Amino acid sequence: MMPFIRSFFLPVFLFLFIPASLLAQKKGWKDVVYLKNGSIIRGQLQESPSPTLVRIETAGQNLFVFKQEDVERVAREFAKTDFKYPYTRGYQNITDVGISVGYKSRANDFSDPGRSVDVTLQTFNGYQFMPALAVGLTTAIDTYGSLTLLPVALGIRGDITKTKVRPYYGLDAGYALDWLSNPHAAVNQDGGFLWSPTLGLKFNSQKTHAFILNLGYRNQKATAETRSGNMTITQHNHYQRILFRAGISF
Repeated sequence: MMPFIRSFFLPVFLFLFIPASLLAQKKGWKDVVYLKNGSIIRGQLQESPSPTLVRIETAGQNLFVFKQEDVERVAREFAKTDFKYPYTRGYQNITDVGISVGYKSRANDFSDPGRSVDVTLQTFNGYQFMPALAVGLTTAIDTYGSLTLLPVALGIRGDITKTKVRPYYGLDAGYALDWLSNPHAAVNQDGGFLWSPTLGLKFNSQKTHAFILNLGYRNQKATAETRSGNMTITQHNHYQRILFRAGISF
C-alpha cells in the first residue's frame, strides 16, 4: 500500500500545497513608507537613482517619490486583509465530485495492467464545533468497474488555517452498501469496510460559500459470490484508489 500512496499522493500534495503557501507569503508582505507628515504608503520599494530619494510603487501601479528628509522610516510589514473567517459553530456541508484512479482488485490476464479510472460523488453533512473540527455523516456513490457501492461513514473535517485560501483535512471510516447492484446478476456483490483520508484547499467566494479542490485516498473492501452447481465461491476484493475531486462547501 505504501508504494501506491507515495507514487500518487505525495507528488500531487506537493504540487497543490507548496505553491499555494509560497503565493500566500509573497502576497502578504508589503514595503511601507512612513512620512513625517503622517502619511503612510504601502507597496513595493523601487531602485532609486539617488540615495536622497525613496521610490515606492503601490498595488495600483502608482509610483511615489519622496525626499529622504520627508521620510520618517521605511519598514516591511505583513499586510492584513479584511477577510473574516466565516465559520463558527453550526451546520456544514461539503459536496464534491471527481474521479478515482487505481488498480482493479484482480487483472484478467498477464497483459492487462489492471488500471482503472472511475467516478466518485460524495457529500458530508455535519456540525462544526470549532474551526479545526466538524463531525458528521459522509455518504457517497463510488464505482469500481461494474460494481457500484454506497459508502456510509462517520466523518470529521477541519480547517487548518483561517485564511481566505486555506487547507483543510478530512477522515472517513464506515461501511459501503451494495443497494445499486443488479439483483438479477449472476454474481452476488457486497460492500465492506472502508476508510478514507483527504487533504484539500478551500477558496472562499462569499461569506460561507467556498469552492474546494481535494486529494484523497480510499481503501475499500468488497466481496463477490458466484454459484457453480452446489458450490458457492466467495471472492474477497480490496480496492485502493486515489481520489481527485472538486466541489463546494457551505
